[in-house]
Amino acid sequence: MPLLNRVKILAPFWLVSLCYFTIPFIRDPIPPPAFFVNMDVAIPFVWWMIIPYYLYYISIILPLLVMDVHRLKILNKVAVILLLVAYSIFIIWPISCESILMTRTPNPLSFMHGMVTFPWLYQNAFPSVHVIIGTFIGGIMGREYPQKKWLFWLGAGLIFFATFLTKQHFIMDAIFGLILGLIGLYLWDKQTRRVA
Repeated sequence: MPLLNRVKILAPFWLVSLCYFTIPFIRDPIPPPAFFVNMDVAIPFVWWMIIPYYLYYISIILPLLVMDVHRLKILNKVAVILLLVAYSIFIIWPISCESILMTRTPNPLSFMHGMVTFPWLYQNAFPSVHVIIGTFIGGIMGREYPQKKWLFWLGAGLIFFATFLTKQHFIMDAIFGLILGLIGLYLWDKQTRRVA
């Protein structure tokens, strides 16, 4: 399938991804539950894990490597559903991650942290969209390219750990994001088997 056709199929996923930035204009953040904060106090800040955090931005273009039109359309549909579920939670329960962000310390990669941290976007913490989409797409790419599945799963795993080790999210954000991503992968598997 030509690249332009794949871009057209994935356009809704990418457009809905951008809607993430509109949520702060709909809802103000609320304080996170104390147990979220208490759990993360015990987790160290690993400043260099910001590097794998950026793998997410690669993962959102990886679906261009899916050549089968039906599998790609199902990927797009499930990805949009996953994003809408996450956005619904952000609107209903817009917990702030500011308390955990403030525990970061100056480091050689502070500029990379600053490039993905916006003061007006603290309420999109739970669940982690990075983990949802990283897990979902990493799993699909592992199925599309089984000889390299370890590479895609490693990338998804690094995104998972990076979200809370860099103090971008609470660990519960990452865990719930992982669950949603795996549910999305299950739905994709089920629907692609039905089409095949």
